[in-house]
Amino acid sequence: MERFEVLKSQAVPWLMANVDTDCITPMKRLLLDMDNIAYYSFEPYRFVNGDGDKGALNMDFPLNMERNKDAKIMITGENFGCGSSRETAPEAIRKCGIRCLIGSSFGGIFTKNCYQQGILPVKLPESIVVKIAEEAETGGIFEVDLPKETVKTPSGETYQFEIDKARKQALLEGMNDVERTMQYKEKIVQYIEQDMQKRKWLYAKTGIDENKGGAKC
Repeated sequence: MERFEVLKSQAVPWLMANVDTDCITPMKRLLLDMDNIAYYSFEPYRFVNGDGDKGALNMDFPLNMERNKDAKIMITGENFGCGSSRETAPEAIRKCGIRCLIGSSFGGIFTKNCYQQGILPVKLPESIVVKIAEEAETGGIFEVDLPKETVKTPSGETYQFEIDKARKQALLEGMNDVERTMQYKEKIVQYIEQDMQKRKWLYAKTGIDENKGGAKC
């Protein structure tokens, strides 16, 4: 996963409220065309008549606008990413080039899944989100500084945000939860081997083969 430190980019403003994960990655696309989840992302809004196979691109949708083609920041409406725990939603957003979401609130599980894709979800008061979205409409470069936990707008306004220390460190190191866990692989294996000797009865009952260190087939 790519490290996140200081991100400088234009920002895509889209203050639609309650955008759920099925809108971000429609279930029918996950079943039929998982390889193109970025293309079909936000399908109900991204294409005319909401059909990515038959409809042309809706050029009023912010992600389709030429001025936003290289944007890595997206300013969102309240409760963005609500609905199901679909992990493909932040995956698709990341494949669209977005590395930071700025909004007043996000779906809980969606937020956790964003970190696994190297996406920084920044929460700011709604009044500030509206203000910076208006500024983003005129273009200019935003700066998101993770070490300092600040967002700087093109006009020079700076806003502080908060992030869990562990999540912050993971983004700075460019690691998801699995990669961070694997750092302790040797200690985990050592603990299991010791525990298998101390509590053989437990592993016997759960079908663990202590010679192979795994479950019996």
